[in-house]
Amino acid sequence: MGRPRTFDEEAILDRAMLLFWRKGYEATTMNDLVDELGLGRGSIYAAFGDKHRLFLLALGRYLGRQEELLASSFDDRSPALPQLRRLFDRLLQTDSFCSGSGCFSVNSIAELLPNDQAVAELARRSLRKAEETFATQLDRARLGGELSPPVTPAEAAHLLVTLVQGLQIMRKADPDPARTAACLDATFALLTPGPRPDEVVITPEPASEPDLALS
Repeated sequence: MGRPRTFDEEAILDRAMLLFWRKGYEATTMNDLVDELGLGRGSIYAAFGDKHRLFLLALGRYLGRQEELLASSFDDRSPALPQLRRLFDRLLQTDSFCSGSGCFSVNSIAELLPNDQAVAELARRSLRKAEETFATQLDRARLGGELSPPVTPAEAAHLLVTLVQGLQIMRKADPDPARTAACLDATFALLTPGPRPDEVVITPEPASEPDLALS
């Protein structure tokens, strides 16, 4: 009969998640994990498997928390698009938590795909879940007249998922929050209905004075 574990697995997974988040998969060694987690190699292998298995558990934990954030961000009482806009602020703020390391999921995709199929499946499932959640919210925006008619909820959801993934990369090179906010504001302005061409009032320019030099 094996000895009972004397450590909190949830807390250990959180510490592993933060370590992989900061350093990336390849740069994190087993010695790093031993030092960070305060466990011997044998205990790590017994509880979580090898380094790759522990990484998948840590990434899955991160993605699960993102899904919880999405699920808690919407209700049916308030306008849909402002809720989505606030969600993006929360997502980006959350990913600023780990010493400016960016998004753990985006970093993992950039580092390990296309060769790591297990990471690819985790990331694909998470992105699809986010897109479905956004599409549901955007459909509510459409029904409430908040969404520009030429744009379908599915198209807008795919756009927003692509946008937030791209912003995570851009912020690592240019972390100015004002530029990030301006990009999000511009995107949501495009999704919001504007006046139709036949509703745009064009103000004629005042007649110019004759050019006496040519007379």
